[in-house]
Amino acid sequence: MPENLIGDKKVAIYTGCFNNYYYPEAGQAAVKVLRKNRVQVIVPDQVCCGLPMIAKGNTKGAYKNLEYNVNMLGQAVADGYAVITTCSSCGLMIKRNYPLLLHSEQSSLVAENHYHITEYLMKLNEIGQLDTNLQSISQTVFYHTPCHLTAQQTGDVSVEMLKLVPGITINQIGRECCGMAGAYGYEKANYTLSREIAGKLYSEIEENPADRIVTDCGGCKLQIESGTGQKAVHPIILLKESYGV
Repeated sequence: MPENLIGDKKVAIYTGCFNNYYYPEAGQAAVKVLRKNRVQVIVPDQVCCGLPMIAKGNTKGAYKNLEYNVNMLGQAVADGYAVITTCSSCGLMIKRNYPLLLHSEQSSLVAENHYHITEYLMKLNEIGQLDTNLQSISQTVFYHTPCHLTAQQTGDVSVEMLKLVPGITINQIGRECCGMAGAYGYEKANYTLSREIAGKLYSEIEENPADRIVTDCGGCKLQIESGTGQKAVHPIILLKESYGV
């Protein structure tokens, strides 16, 4: 079994459908930040993580995707690469659900060596291998914690990463559900309830104005932007800006 894949500074990025097709800026920023830190980056062949399929009852299609991804990512881990995601939903699927659904040694190996991008960077920082030569960004931030990142039990890794950037002030850490709930909020029938669930978060954002709204989840990003009229960005975008890359 691979050991200390953090210190080896080799990562395989699982992009996820949302960041691959709708928000490529997050993936591009992650690559730039990783390369700034002299991390070797590869993007293995991959398909959708299967979470939307599971949510809609397409278990046959989901298992096909799970097995394909585990084979591709498992080979990367065997070759010494840690698995990185910028999407909290894909990350939760890979880290928690792949081993539960596939019951294979390879799926467990992938899960054990999977990290959210900010989690990985903070682990680099813990061993003194993160470049902390960061430019100041004199801005206030409202950070929203996605439910799917909370479920990974990584702590406030994205907030801790943002605190490394000189000049940034975290005005508020929002922990209310945005109401999108994966594919749920995309459906017309669920629109009203989805917005009602997001009501507490919208109020919290209004009561704690900030220069930037930050969240790790693409679905949360869309829901926040729809309900507040304000742009939301992935935390890795701010780190990229601070590196000046």
